[in-house]
Amino acid sequence: MVRAVIPSIRILDGADAEAFHALRLHGLRSAPEAFGSSYEEERELGIEEIRHRLDDRPNAAFGAFADDVLLGVAAFAMNTKVKQRHKGLLWGVFVDPDWRGHNLGKRLTETVIDYARLHVDTLHATVMAANVSARTLYLGLGFTVFGFEKDALRVNGQSYDDELLRLDLR
Repeated sequence: MVRAVIPSIRILDGADAEAFHALRLHGLRSAPEAFGSSYEEERELGIEEIRHRLDDRPNAAFGAFADDVLLGVAAFAMNTKVKQRHKGLLWGVFVDPDWRGHNLGKRLTETVIDYARLHVDTLHATVMAANVSARTLYLGLGFTVFGFEKDALRVNGQSYDDELLRLDLR
């Protein structure tokens, strides 16, 4: 008999640093055009730096787990500028390709939105304009496009455009 596993979602902390870093590097390597950071930059981060980032509240990263294996992540960062503390950022959304199609990206993003409501009035996100599945997810959750950045990223000589999104949490 095959056991169906329903992944759970929880906030990550410093104890999750190794798993978070491994999954983040996997995402950066497998979909470099989907992230502003690069594999080469992030692989150089020390595990203590990652622990610190995961424990730095009110910022938060959330993970989806099945049998203690990290399958997906989504994170929130609050703006640190005094005049912009009402805004936060959804970043780093990634689900292991083997677990796509199980609504984990949606569940993780909804978890970040719920958390962000406790801290900010507006949540921003950036999505590669050609990433139809991510774009559909964000727009379906109420994000609206407020800007377009042509040639936002260049990966291996190829240019990628980004859409700038916002979600009013008030």
